[in-house]
Amino acid sequence: MIRYLLFRFFQDLVLVYPVYVILFRESGLNYLQVSWLLAIWSVPVILLEVPSGMAADRWSRKWSLVIGMILKGTGFLIWYVRPDFPGFALGFIFWGLQEAINTGTTEALLYDALKSRNREDRFVTLAGGGAAAARGAILISLLAGGWIFSRSPAAVMLLSALAMAAAAICAATLPEERSPPDVTGSSPCSLKDELSLAVAVPGLIKLVLYGSLATVVWGVLDEYDFLFGHTLGVPLAAIGLWGGTRFFLEALGAGLAAPLQRGLRLDDPPRLAWWIALASAVLFLGVITGHRFLLPLYFSFYLIMAAAEVIYQGWLQERIGSGSRATISSLVSLIAEVLGLILLLAAGPVSQRWGLRALFAGGSLVMALATILFAVAWTRGQPRSKRAPHNPDQTGISGPL
Repeated sequence: MIRYLLFRFFQDLVLVYPVYVILFRESGLNYLQVSWLLAIWSVPVILLEVPSGMAADRWSRKWSLVIGMILKGTGFLIWYVRPDFPGFALGFIFWGLQEAINTGTTEALLYDALKSRNREDRFVTLAGGGAAAARGAILISLLAGGWIFSRSPAAVMLLSALAMAAAAICAATLPEERSPPDVTGSSPCSLKDELSLAVAVPGLIKLVLYGSLATVVWGVLDEYDFLFGHTLGVPLAAIGLWGGTRFFLEALGAGLAAPLQRGLRLDDPPRLAWWIALASAVLFLGVITGHRFLLPLYFSFYLIMAAAEVIYQGWLQERIGSGSRATISSLVSLIAEVLGLILLLAAGPVSQRWGLRALFAGGSLVMALATILFAVAWTRGQPRSKRAPHNPDQTGISGPL
């Protein structure tokens, strides 16, 4: 689905990504104001994550994506017109609205479009390709954004807004299909109904909590990657190459998600859990000694986790019925965002007291412990006898694995 890949590419072709904090500082903002701006971005994401998913399920997922990209592009135009604290704050609100709208809705739209053609088994392949396209766009933004910004800060914001317009156009061309309604003709009419159905599915809550925690640890450590490279002695002139290596490997991992799933049978939850445990092990070995010859292990962590995240999303979509797909996906995203906020609040004191190496090693230990707990909980929760097949679209949520 070329249109989907183009949408994911333009969605993250944001040249202002690597320089927006510099833009804030050069516009006269102090560090406290910059921190407030980053906090402002998270407010609409947390408050509107689930309501936006419910709206997409009941109205249109495709046009929700279009509106989201228009909002994000509008935010960059506001930064261009009003480069001060109120303007940056309003732009971040628009950006946060887009994030709330798109998370969950994108995966729901893709899965049901494939399911309507009886090709849902290709979800991991296409979702992995989309994630790789997004990482490629981020890599281009990382390499080109600073260079363009040094010549014309306005061009960075205008080109970023133009890319969002291109993403909106691509989203408008995506097919939107829904699975046939259930046999009773009814569907969940409230968030409470949908949550009740989700809780009733054996194993789903454990999978969501574990998968969210593992991917959030990866995401939090990702935020400290540039600083970690700098503490290892990477010169500022080469820090872009350091980050580019990470984004390239994440793109590669996402692109390899489908063959890895087939070859290693990672569609089995305990197997994916041990795959994530492998990621935690290579991360620990890559950072604990500080030796540069172990850096390939450190970078391989990002490749492994990029593949794991795509496969985890595939599992999730298989267990959600069409009528509540965007809603439940958004709820899962909200859980991840709350966990991420908690871990970010903990990361500061840890890195301040013991250093970044301890932060990364601690993250690997959290993932390893979570894997062990999940494996034990999953094994104990499995029924002794096989259950009858379950149709997810008869209740809104699918049955156990």
